Parts: sequence; C-alpha cells; structure tokens
Amino acid sequence: MPHPAEVFFEDETLTEGLTDDEARDLLAWLVGLADEMEGEDPAYIEQLKRLGRHLARLSARWGVPVGDLIDLVEIAWEDPDQPQGRPPRPMRA
Repeated sequence: MPHPAEVFFEDETLTEGLTDDEARDLLAWLVGLADEMEGEDPAYIEQLKRLGRHLARLSARWGVPVGDLIDLVEIAWEDPDQPQGRPPRPMRA
C-alpha cells in the first residue's frame, strides 16, 4: 500500500476550491493524522480523505479558513478528561 501522503496528494478533490496555502495546510494535517495512525486499519485513510473533502468544500463554499475548520475538528476530538492547558490530542478513527 502506498504511503498515505501519496494517496492524499493524488486526490485532487481534497484541495478543490482551496488556495495553495489552505491546500498545503489541509494536506499537512491529514498526513500528520495518517502518520499517527500508522499500523491501524487502512480504512482510516478513506475516512481521512472524506473528512478532508468535507473541510475543503466547507471552506470553499462559506469562506471559512481551513485552519479554523481544522481547529474546530480538533476541539471536537478533545478528550474531556484531559487537563486544561494541554494541547488537544486528535481522536483516533
């Protein structure tokens, strides 16, 4: 199986409608998540691609910066038992 970065970079729908900077931010975030999940069920790659497409579509349609959408997802994934002041850990798919 190819490295997740290759899969993400080949899928043009992941960055459709985004500026180059936003596309770079989104792809870097997705690759980072994929790297953290290395060794897990490969189905998570498709889930991350789907999430990326949704974030790109929301950003392009409503003009919300990709970075803000990523922040919202990470807030939603925060562990409620995690002490305040620590950076959030992404939830595993």
